[in-house]
Amino acid sequence: MVNLTIDGRAVQAKKGQTILEACDDLGIFVPRLCYHPALKPIGACRICVVEVKPGPPRPLPACATYVAEGQEVVTASPKLDAIRMELMKLVLINHALECPICDKGGECELQDLTHAIGVPEVDLEAVKLAPNHDYISQLVERHPDRCVTCGRCIRICRDRVGAMAINFTLRGYFTELTSGAIPLDCEFCGSCIDICPVGALINKQFKYRSRAWEVAKTEMACPFCGGGCTYELHVKDGKVMRVFNGGDKVVLCGRGRFGWPVVEAPDRLKTPLIRENGNLQEATWDEALDLVAAKFKEIAEAAGPGAIYGVGSPRATNEANYLFQKFFRKGLGTDNLDNPARYTYMRALQGLAAVFGPAQVAGVELDPSRPPAYTSPLVLTKDAQGKGFPFVLGKFADLPKADVVLAVGADITPELPPLGWALLEARERDAFKLIVANNRQTKFDRYADLSLRCQPGTERLLVAGIIKALLAAEVAPAITAAGLDEFKESLKKFTLKDAAKKTGVEEAAIKEAADLLARSQAPAIIFGTELLAQDKGVDNAAALADLFLLVGKPGAPGSALYPVAEKNNTRGACEVGVLPDFGPGFAPVEKPGASLPEVLALLEKGDAAAPLALYLLGGDLLRFAPNRKQVEKALKKARFIVVQDAFLTETAKLAHVVLPVAVHAEQEGTFISSDGVLGFLPKALSANGVKPDCLIINQIAHRMDFALPHGSPQIIFKDLAQAMPLWAGLAPKGSEPRAEFAKDLSGQFTAFDLDVTLPGRRPFTLVVGKSLQHSGSFTTHHPCGTLTATPGAELGMNPTDAQGLGLTEGDTVKVTSSQGEITAPVTLSFDLPPGLVFLPEHFAEPAANVLTLNSNLVRVTISKG
Repeated sequence: MVNLTIDGRAVQAKKGQTILEACDDLGIFVPRLCYHPALKPIGACRICVVEVKPGPPRPLPACATYVAEGQEVVTASPKLDAIRMELMKLVLINHALECPICDKGGECELQDLTHAIGVPEVDLEAVKLAPNHDYISQLVERHPDRCVTCGRCIRICRDRVGAMAINFTLRGYFTELTSGAIPLDCEFCGSCIDICPVGALINKQFKYRSRAWEVAKTEMACPFCGGGCTYELHVKDGKVMRVFNGGDKVVLCGRGRFGWPVVEAPDRLKTPLIRENGNLQEATWDEALDLVAAKFKEIAEAAGPGAIYGVGSPRATNEANYLFQKFFRKGLGTDNLDNPARYTYMRALQGLAAVFGPAQVAGVELDPSRPPAYTSPLVLTKDAQGKGFPFVLGKFADLPKADVVLAVGADITPELPPLGWALLEARERDAFKLIVANNRQTKFDRYADLSLRCQPGTERLLVAGIIKALLAAEVAPAITAAGLDEFKESLKKFTLKDAAKKTGVEEAAIKEAADLLARSQAPAIIFGTELLAQDKGVDNAAALADLFLLVGKPGAPGSALYPVAEKNNTRGACEVGVLPDFGPGFAPVEKPGASLPEVLALLEKGDAAAPLALYLLGGDLLRFAPNRKQVEKALKKARFIVVQDAFLTETAKLAHVVLPVAVHAEQEGTFISSDGVLGFLPKALSANGVKPDCLIINQIAHRMDFALPHGSPQIIFKDLAQAMPLWAGLAPKGSEPRAEFAKDLSGQFTAFDLDVTLPGRRPFTLVVGKSLQHSGSFTTHHPCGTLTATPGAELGMNPTDAQGLGLTEGDTVKVTSSQGEITAPVTLSFDLPPGLVFLPEHFAEPAANVLTLNSNLVRVTISKG
């Protein structure tokens, strides 16, 4: 601690704190305008100036001056009051006096500061400037005449979001905030809105709808991607007014900040539907639930419990998914269930488990005290031990401490924005190095120290090449591991030349990547859904796990593996046991059921072992599964399908019963983020006739005489957490697994497939991936704000390829694969190398999975539509 005096008081402050931070901790008010805890201080406004001894005779900005031993600080004096008064008058000299109509009224920092400093009037004059108002940009409205040139918006956009979409133009009194053009062309995350201290940047969704003091504020976990962000939901008269993220973080992606209108989508289901005479008809809840229970009973009694197959949901809460798997395991008595993560995230866990072993936790006991709601009733004893793949998974908060990051097969910002924000924070350290390996240029190539542009689908061979370079340099495994000799033998015929030839990456670049990783003291590896969605995604993950055995330092903060769990509860659905081979906490089951791809194949073939009924807890199989033709054929062969969803999806249209569910803040429960943080979702909105998943599952179970945990989600969470040693000590905003177990990790080198043949001879390779503004198909329903920025899918193509086909921006093309054909408008981008095209997966039209078979990569032909 540092000893100093502030306003005559002897105080202590943390070493490395600024004077302003120390004053805030001590409850001493120092006025400020440009400072924000989410940003590095720049001392631009000078309103926070204080007198410091020893020091220069002039006052110093408290936000940019660090505490020192024996320092004497004065925060309030006639001299400082006069300086602040003049500075405030300069800020206010031509500030638009329209507080009654400005959306920032009631939460405007300039208003508060004017009153705190006691500015009686502005007795200065200056030439009036004509403001360049921006009323036409999407989602964000700009009022330059309200701007105080604090620079917060510029810094959050550049340093935390990495978009660099706005900046100041001109200088001095004539300084103006600009994007270089109107309208804005940015990521539309809206972080600039919430960090603006005044009304210079406003949220169009919130404009004129409410005053800040009129809303009820509820902190909640974001229900879109797996980033685990929290924000405030502002509600007035039972309607959502906006999402706000003001605190210390501020940064939020566009789908989190502007995606909430999905709750108000006019195509939301409001009443159950039952198929009668070939058509879905409205029904009462009792009619629908009675029919589901009767049909399930009938099928289970006639063909056995395994004749009913369940598909959980990465959108549903932990409590709903846990209850769902219990419905099957304890109610029906079958392990025939799975979840959509089978096509991506579970491939990562399978690959990691092959190398690091299954999840094992010992030494936990019941907490003798009564833990708060949504806190695990289990605690770790002093003899607690853990091993296996969960303990090599990283946390976003630790990633900035890594000194080298290898990002493979991930377009990070669209897939998981908070992972990108952590990388930007890591970049602030001079020693940090970033290696990006992808088939096309992504946002983070601009920050990369080394970009490795590989051929589509060859990422695994690139990793093999890096491993070969490390082995050639005689790098010993950093983690205790068996099977090294056998592993070397499996790579014996694969050379660096092979890696370079097949991937298109030069040998020298592969060796450079290996050297950076070998010298790293805290290396991290990020890999995304684009890598995992390939047909050999498990092998891709195993290759990266083998690489981590060689270079990883799991005892060092930040050194870990970071697979992307795409949706808000992708990881949670897996951990609570919605899997055919593992129960809650990845506990193995005695007789594993069939995986989702296996079941769809059985149904398609009309196999006698295929289930007769499907119970789908959300999840539009026709939208996300990679082979739409197979899925549609399979679903049409099922005798009875129950879909629990908020919308009449393409899959729901084939169902026999559709049960409308609560979404977003209409329900209560928890999620597990991609990095293992427990997020809490409180109920803040009326369900308006629909029901939460947990209640529906319990009401079906009750009709079938199943004894399942019932009552509030809190009660279900307690039952769930007692079955999860992996979650011992877990509480909202806390994370698992325990870092202290990582230092004892060991592994087994595992050979992986070196064949990356992409079948077909068509001239283009299509990559199906993510769009920044969308999360699955959830955000594609009007009036969702993100549709304003990205209203539909476009086929990305290199301009040279387009020129060769006689195409220009916006032209419609026909895209054909061996599986099917779609039409789509073209957008041109040099980010895509010649021969590679890209299509986002989120939209019903064009449906990207019409073209794919068992991978997100497919060869296609393109012609004018």
